[in-house]
Amino acid sequence: MHIQSEQQIQANRKRLTMLLILLTLPFVLAWLMVRFEVWIPARTSNHGQLLSQEAPFYRWPWQAQDSFPESLKQHWLLVLATQGDCQNDCQKWQQQLQQVHKALGKEGDRVRRVFLQPVMASSQLPAPLLGMGSQEILSWHGLTMASPDWQARPWLGKDFQVLLVDPMGNLVTGYSTEHSARDLLRDLRRLLKASAAG
Repeated sequence: MHIQSEQQIQANRKRLTMLLILLTLPFVLAWLMVRFEVWIPARTSNHGQLLSQEAPFYRWPWQAQDSFPESLKQHWLLVLATQGDCQNDCQKWQQQLQQVHKALGKEGDRVRRVFLQPVMASSQLPAPLLGMGSQEILSWHGLTMASPDWQARPWLGKDFQVLLVDPMGNLVTGYSTEHSARDLLRDLRRLLKASAAG
């Protein structure tokens, strides 16, 4: 049996102490960084405004329908919201959303376009793109909502022209007239790549 000298015991204790410090130091530093918000990025990589709501999009009070259309469930939704007649910005977004949908290529099968307006609005559904795929994918889907329900959702109409909804019915991001279709396309591509849903 080998007996260690007092000096060797002290050296081994120092090594063990240093090893424990080295192992716990990253956890302590990480906790301090989170606690004091050090080196946390000031901005996110998304281009649209992140949104949240209590009820999923599917459970909103839709007019003239008993329930949300089954054909739209389990798909990513590009929702063009307009309070009145579809004028300049709205028409621009109509064209851009069709181009975004087409630019997605094969991933476009996972996305549907929705035209959302209050009951009293008189805008017609936009015409579908030609030569892009099945009629289900090409078409715009129209939804209407009563005015009081519309006004209870502050992001509709005045804040955002376009809403992005995930396959579970959660609002993800909103895009105003200040955003470009390229911003939406970048966010949507990133989300489609990261998610198997839809």
